[in-house]
Amino acid sequence: MTAVKICGLTRAEDVTAACALGAGYVGFNFSAASPRRITPETAREISAAVPAGVLRVGVFAAEDAATIARAIAAAGLHLVQLHRRLTEEEVAASPVPIIAVARQTGEDFAVPRRDLLVRCHAVLFDPSEGTGKALDPARIEEASWPVPVLVAGGLDAENVGAVIRRLRPAGVDVASGVESAAGIKDRGRLERFFAAVKAADA
Repeated sequence: MTAVKICGLTRAEDVTAACALGAGYVGFNFSAASPRRITPETAREISAAVPAGVLRVGVFAAEDAATIARAIAAAGLHLVQLHRRLTEEEVAASPVPIIAVARQTGEDFAVPRRDLLVRCHAVLFDPSEGTGKALDPARIEEASWPVPVLVAGGLDAENVGAVIRRLRPAGVDVASGVESAAGIKDRGRLERFFAAVKAADA
């Protein structure tokens, strides 16, 4: 099955629902610019609802190494997702594996250097960064990548199947497409999203 990452989680009940439906990753946003931002203390509380085998991901943008380290320790993060230019120093110093983010710049994606990318857990193509901006699959389908590919950007139950069938990514990442409000997941939308992923895989 295509792995599903439910991102921007802020409530324990949403964590429980996402994991029960089959999420492979749960994302906690620590970026100061995000409407889904939570504190390390909140992340510690709600991460208690994450069962064994589901990977806890911390999402960061401009936060410094000390802030990231505190969040990793508080929430028991398995991975960090970095929405910024990846550096050699950051890759070498990270206490957990990194999901590198290929951010959209104009019509193209700014992909991290290959020598850094191969040391990462995965690469996420994300034109949206939580805003719901739609992914254009044509921008990434022609290239090959040295690590698993995750995709995000305006995904919901209506379009995720077509993206999976076209790109066959290792995983899909969704936040706003399964919400009733920023950070508040909707059980019905979650159920429909997972059903669409399973249908596309079948």
